[in-house]
Formats: sequence, structure tokens, C-alpha cells
Amino acid sequence: MLRFTRAAEDLARYLLERYAQDPEAESYGLEAAKATGYGPGTVYPVFRRMTDAHWLLTREEDPEAPATEGRPPRIYYRVNPEAVGAIRQRLAEIDARRRATSPRSNPAPSLDPAPATESRLRFRRKK
Repeated sequence: MLRFTRAAEDLARYLLERYAQDPEAESYGLEAAKATGYGPGTVYPVFRRMTDAHWLLTREEDPEAPATEGRPPRIYYRVNPEAVGAIRQRLAEIDARRRATSPRSNPAPSLDPAPATESRLRFRRKK
């Protein structure tokens, strides 16, 4: 099972949103980093894990275009259509776990509902 950090969750949602708009939509790492607010050092390892899990398909940019711009070729990522269900299921599991452990759905019992008063806060001095 793919390890899902908060960054992986946010990036998966970002990619699924792009996929919903256009199933052929591609993203590259720096673009995803800017869109989600995570640094490239966070985005690229998540994309690598998702690619290893076959959730993302990759293609390398034509090397001629970046050479004229003086940058390395980009790797473009897009959601693997066969993995959409697995990604959605994993996000649904995370959402369900979060709902089950949220304070609103599972309030802790109050141990002392009475407000603190001055008389309750006084300390006795030893004589």
C-alpha cells in the first residue's frame, strides 16, 4: 500500500481535480509544487512513489525545447486511468478515518464541567 502523507493526499487531490477537468491533463513537478504550496523536495518523492505504484504515467519532454531555455527536460505526470478508482478509494479511507477521529464526532467526556472559582483555586499553607 502506498504511504500517504498529508502532502501525498494533497497532491493526489490536485491530480484528481486536474484529471476530472481533462483526463489527458499533465503536470510537471514544479507546476504541482506551486499549485499546492509544497516544495519540489516534497513533490518529486511523492510523484515517484505514485509512479512506482502505477498511479501515475510519465513521459519525458522533448529534449530540444528545454535546451533552448537552458533547463533540464521536464518529466510530465498524469493520472493512470486504471488507478483512478484506487486513488479515490484511498482518499475516501483517509476522509473516513479523519471523520471518525475528529473531536466533533467523538467528543471527550468532560471531567470537571464546573468552572473554576477563586475559592477552588486557593491553596492551604502548611503551618
